[in-house]
Amino acid sequence: MGTGGVGGYLGGLLVRAGLDVHFVARGKHLRTIQDEGLQVISEQGSYRVRVHATAEPDEIGPVDLLLFCVKSYDTADVAQLVAPMIEDGTMILTIQNGIDNLEKLVALYDEHHVLGGTAFIEVSIASPGVIVHTGNPGRLTFGELSGEMTERAEKVAEVFRKAHIDVEISPRIVEVLWSKFLFICGVHGVCTLSRSSLGTTLSYPDTRELLEGVMREVEMLARHRGIRLAENVVEESIALAESYNKTFKPSMLRDLEWRKPMEISALNGLVVKMGGEAGIATPLNQVISACLKLENQKILNPFWASHLVDFS
Repeated sequence: MGTGGVGGYLGGLLVRAGLDVHFVARGKHLRTIQDEGLQVISEQGSYRVRVHATAEPDEIGPVDLLLFCVKSYDTADVAQLVAPMIEDGTMILTIQNGIDNLEKLVALYDEHHVLGGTAFIEVSIASPGVIVHTGNPGRLTFGELSGEMTERAEKVAEVFRKAHIDVEISPRIVEVLWSKFLFICGVHGVCTLSRSSLGTTLSYPDTRELLEGVMREVEMLARHRGIRLAENVVEESIALAESYNKTFKPSMLRDLEWRKPMEISALNGLVVKMGGEAGIATPLNQVISACLKLENQKILNPFWASHLVDFS
């Protein structure tokens, strides 16, 4: 569900491995996949796959494993849309930005159905029907919300291994998701605010310091909430960022450049919200959130942006 950069890349590998895969997509992207297949351009080897693609989940019916890869702002609505694909044994693996998607899925389908996951892969939609992958092959980490190492989780891991996807089952998936959240808030937030690639952002001392400061605020909030992050989580995140291709642009920056809605409320905006509830100041995330929410409003409502608005 959601055939963007991550969903398309993982889905393409699963199709190429001979597994029974269906894509749910929309718009030009969907039509191109239906007409021409999905093309993946990768430094690890490019290919094209033919696959069943539709905009209607009920056309697919119940599945064993649902990769839930939509933008965070669509989670609540799409979670209801995928109901025809879910039966008693269906596993829903969320591979999304942010940390509150799990709660939304569990609220509808209970914890038994839901697995938490995150992907460390440099991928993006280059054009309708075309996914571009750069850098290392990437890896996928997922796990049971209970922390148990279950037989069904191992079966899912075997599916990914069959498709030559580097995968790890974690007994501490909540901590993993928070570590990724810290990484994304820093990288996506600062790169998007500065309109710069990751390499450029890290190379300039002021933006590098800002990126680290944003991460420190998320770390402080996580520890306040009892999340057991690694002691050097920020240093590890900076090192991970430095391992990326210097020209890498995070998805939120690409969304801004393409004038598409951004996930700012699920990232830096959520940090500000949770910080306010906990009485913890997050001024760097506040600046990023305020500026990018304004940009998001311009994207969502161009008419509003071109007229004076009375806020009283």
